[in-house]
Amino acid sequence: MLSAMLYLIPFLAGIAMSLRLGPVLIFMVYQLDYFLNPQNKWWGSLLPFVGAQFYLVLTMILVFMLRFGKYGPTPVFSHPQFRYMLLTILMFALAYFNAPFSEYHLTSTDAFVTVAVVVFLVVKFCIEKKHIYWIVNAYLFSAFLLGFYIYGWGRNSSGRVEGVGMVDATDSNLVSAALVPTIVLFIANVIAEKRWIMRGIYGIGLLVTLNALILINSRGAFLGVAGGVAYFMFISFKNDAFTVKEKRAIFFGLFLLAGAFLRLADTTFIERMMTMTSETTEASQEQETGSTRVYFWLASFEMAKDHPFGAGAGGFVYHAPFYLPQELNTGSTRNRAVHSTWFEVLSEAGFLGLLFFSLMIYHTHKALKHVRVKLWQAGDFVNSALVLAISSGFVSFVISATFINRLRAEVLYWLIALSICCVNVFIKQLTTNKSEVSQNHNRNS
Repeated sequence: MLSAMLYLIPFLAGIAMSLRLGPVLIFMVYQLDYFLNPQNKWWGSLLPFVGAQFYLVLTMILVFMLRFGKYGPTPVFSHPQFRYMLLTILMFALAYFNAPFSEYHLTSTDAFVTVAVVVFLVVKFCIEKKHIYWIVNAYLFSAFLLGFYIYGWGRNSSGRVEGVGMVDATDSNLVSAALVPTIVLFIANVIAEKRWIMRGIYGIGLLVTLNALILINSRGAFLGVAGGVAYFMFISFKNDAFTVKEKRAIFFGLFLLAGAFLRLADTTFIERMMTMTSETTEASQEQETGSTRVYFWLASFEMAKDHPFGAGAGGFVYHAPFYLPQELNTGSTRNRAVHSTWFEVLSEAGFLGLLFFSLMIYHTHKALKHVRVKLWQAGDFVNSALVLAISSGFVSFVISATFINRLRAEVLYWLIALSICCVNVFIKQLTTNKSEVSQNHNRNS
């Protein structure tokens, strides 16, 4: 009952508040529904409705059409990451003609197009600085609730967490990838927040989400967290973003975080993380492991030579037995996933799809870096830190997705949408401020 109420109260409150504060709150409710996925939970039967994703997207479309004059002018297609996203989807859709699982491919294409529509609407609705903060906080709140649910659910007999999947992520590794960016976002908020109550709230969220990742036990997620936090700290200290006093506080905070991590990390987690270095690469003596995935990646490249325009959704799974080495022991079946988003794109959308996808990732990171530097140069250190945190979360996700299939992960495209929102809002704000200063200077002259 508690889980149902934790979902239902913010869901209804968000819908009601959207009437006053704007349709961006509908997307925040969409984030909540995506993470908790009530139709896949035992407490979903206690709710008066399930499957709200379709209706939330439909509502956002209707609001946009009815208030086109207000939201229409916000630029979307001028951003290269959005254009390359559409080209990636196009190449994926065209792979239908080679797809062995045609119905599954059509379903996946429909979901992919829906993600593009959501990104478009989010950018249109996100027209103020506070909207960016709302979206980030809704992401963190949703991740916290899922982390809380995972804590109550616990591991299975295999030492993993199963059965807590989101709308597009039934596997525990996929869930962990969606949670990974929140770690650095929580850390950034704990550092930047001046109010001790809010700092404590973010700290609790950090611990609950970190504990969920430990319970899930994903090696790729661990690498993603390490990479994202390292990137955030490197850029921060490189640019002297903090005073000596703040640096001491950060080091002390990181020391406490490391202590909390060691306290939460149990033997099962530590043993699994140690396999990243201890696993043998002798594929003939192993079943599918982190070390044998390189054979899957090489097989996807060989497959792409025969299917240069991709084999559609699940194409590698279908063709894997023909391209994996015969001596490779993959367990009970040779129809395996490729376990890397980059090679997933290659196998499902072909060489052009991989090119467009890579350019989308590059321009997203470039856009966030551009906004961060401009804000820093303007002396807006608070918003610059926010953009750095989003950028670091993006780095975390990309690292994690390198070891699992996440081409159509919604969280990836939320972060891309945020990169566009940051450009639209913060660069416009800086341009407006410069214009006002110039006008005042001309009047004084």
